[in-house]
Amino acid sequence: MYLKIAFLSYLRLIITPLFFYLIFFPTGTLAIDAGEDFFQRGAFAQAIEYWEAALNETGHRNQQRTEMLIRLATAYQAIGNYATAHAVLQQAQHFANRHGTQTQQVLVQSHLGDVLLAMQRPDEAMKILETSLSLARRNNEEPLVLAHLLNNLGNTLYVLQEYAEALTAYVEVTELAKRGADKLLQAQALNNQVRVQLRLGDPYASAAALKVALSHLQTSVNSYGKSTHLLSLGQLALRIQKRLPKIRLTAYRIFHEVLQLAEQQQDKRLMSYAKGFLGELYERAQRYPEAQQLTRQAIFFAQDYPDILYLWEWQQARLLQAQQDIVGAIKAYQLALKDLHPIRTRLFIGQRDTLEVFNERIRPVYVDLADLLLRQAANTNSSVKKTALLRQARDKMELLKVIELQEYFQNECLSAVKMPAVELERRLDKRTAILYPILLPERMELLLTLPDGIHQAIVPVNAEALGEAVHQLRRNLQQSTTPRFIKPSKQLYEWLIAPVESKLASYNIDTLVLVPDGPLRTVPLAALYDASNKKFLMHRFAIATTPGLNLTDYHPFARDNLNALLNGLSKGVQDFSPLPSVLKEVNNIKVLFDKNRILLNKEFSLENIKQTLENTPYEIVHIASHGQFNRNPNKTFLLTYNDKLTMDRLQNLLGFTQLRKKSVELLTLSACQTAVGDERAALGLAGVAIKAGAKSVVASLWFVNDESTSLLITEFYRNLMQNSTLSKAKALQQAQQKVAALPEFRHPAFWAPFLLIGNWL
Repeated sequence: MYLKIAFLSYLRLIITPLFFYLIFFPTGTLAIDAGEDFFQRGAFAQAIEYWEAALNETGHRNQQRTEMLIRLATAYQAIGNYATAHAVLQQAQHFANRHGTQTQQVLVQSHLGDVLLAMQRPDEAMKILETSLSLARRNNEEPLVLAHLLNNLGNTLYVLQEYAEALTAYVEVTELAKRGADKLLQAQALNNQVRVQLRLGDPYASAAALKVALSHLQTSVNSYGKSTHLLSLGQLALRIQKRLPKIRLTAYRIFHEVLQLAEQQQDKRLMSYAKGFLGELYERAQRYPEAQQLTRQAIFFAQDYPDILYLWEWQQARLLQAQQDIVGAIKAYQLALKDLHPIRTRLFIGQRDTLEVFNERIRPVYVDLADLLLRQAANTNSSVKKTALLRQARDKMELLKVIELQEYFQNECLSAVKMPAVELERRLDKRTAILYPILLPERMELLLTLPDGIHQAIVPVNAEALGEAVHQLRRNLQQSTTPRFIKPSKQLYEWLIAPVESKLASYNIDTLVLVPDGPLRTVPLAALYDASNKKFLMHRFAIATTPGLNLTDYHPFARDNLNALLNGLSKGVQDFSPLPSVLKEVNNIKVLFDKNRILLNKEFSLENIKQTLENTPYEIVHIASHGQFNRNPNKTFLLTYNDKLTMDRLQNLLGFTQLRKKSVELLTLSACQTAVGDERAALGLAGVAIKAGAKSVVASLWFVNDESTSLLITEFYRNLMQNSTLSKAKALQQAQQKVAALPEFRHPAFWAPFLLIGNWL
């Protein structure tokens, strides 16, 4: 959130000095001046009206038109209309390239890069900004023009997690702003330095930069922009205060000054922010009466601003919980979520780092309520009430999982409920259990769904220790020549399976469905080691994973009259190595299906796949090729002979058409991998079934030996097609057991990473 605030204040304050270098032929029209006045006061809609009116006037020179288009784009950007801002800037780029100055060309490119970043297209933004920076340096541009460009470049580097490079850019912005005698721009650059130093884990450097930024702001003229700069710094001070408690007084002074400025300007939104964050400071000091009073006032001033109203309702809930008013706290949490739910995807609009928004402004609201409900469930003796509370907690986490996938894929449509969790629970096979870990800061809760309902187990392991064990297991599992994986594998077994082991045994469970969260997405449950029986978990259970119960299409798999599309790439293309076993894999699989079509090597092209899928509604789609799931969904792809099959393209190919009336039953991705140990990349893999519109997906967490992959996948299909009563999960289990029985492939690196995602039947 502070990124958006900082950006808006930056626009309001910096646009005027920048345009000093743009205006070579000032018109002096009242419309332009009036629009500028409205813009500086934050009345962006009125600024747009005046600037559009000015554009419609005749007689403007091309350089003037370019200038006005940039102004108009910044106003559209400020109200969150990025598509229009982008279109307007493209017009400005046309005029600047044909008739404008080099300075105008640089500024248009700088604004375009910033808009693309706000539209979550950081790679495109980076390309434009780097090109523009080269031009600007060659032209020896004025300091403030170069500072504008470098600030946007720094923001892009920050989003791409190139923190050291971002810091270098922000430091240069600070120096350029100093040369240009612009104290407010210096404060903005220092603000960004504070932010990136926090990311680099240096609170002392952050505190030092914060102090300097404040000194620059305090000597500037009171304005709306100054208020928003201070507000952004105050939020950063709150973050620093978690590591350096002494900075609490600085944060208090900042928010108190913001409140004074907001009252002078009669700005309710700023008043709400100032009161709310002051309330948070008192909350941290455990001065709950003062915190509650400030929070109530923040709620009052936020009535017209739903994007911040829920924040203070959430804060109110925490305060009530801290004072043991559990009933009141639950109601406050529910009210916060009620106000958050309809606007949750809007919170990502214009944010340079949507993951940060999710982790800090959305996820904690759902998790805090789930935490409280779980505590209530643990303390009740009524089985009916306990079950109701556990389901409520699970439902909150289910909603959160949908939002998380929406944020990752940048697609609001990934929200259709396949089957309500309660209905799935009722239909659950008597020998199938669902394991639903909920990771909390100081403990892990396991919700185990069995034929008789939901059971709760509390595991006293904190998030840091769990994450470290998962990281060690993932790292060591991929080293197929050492047994170092055993220690973390045994530890995770003790945390995840041992607490519910007796329940699983009492119901003779043979299929275990995991709904993973956080780091648990990066490791295969199949590789957990039971030290007492000296066996892996896959020897005892058929294992499946699903990104969410509500997102699971729970219907039996009809095996009659199946059409299989088998795609493969054995040759090395586009700088990727050959996969020689793909030919054998495809030939072994094709004999298992009476109706099949093969697209191999040159035939495996986007054009052929599209045409083939348009002509026949294949139930099974097999892709044996290089592929990667990246933390950036735009870099997630499957390799074809002459191109890359992105997730968006895959969705379009496998989506419903006039011919295809139902989902693909099974999508198998052979030879793919996620980025090593990356939770976000693993989230993309977990959500591929949802994105692709397939009921089930078989894929691997990391690249596996070419020969063992071919053997395991072929055996999986053979099991599936030769026994119509065998579930997909059991077909995979038996294939893993067969591969693991071979001396050369006994190490779990060869068989464990294969996951069945989605419908396990």
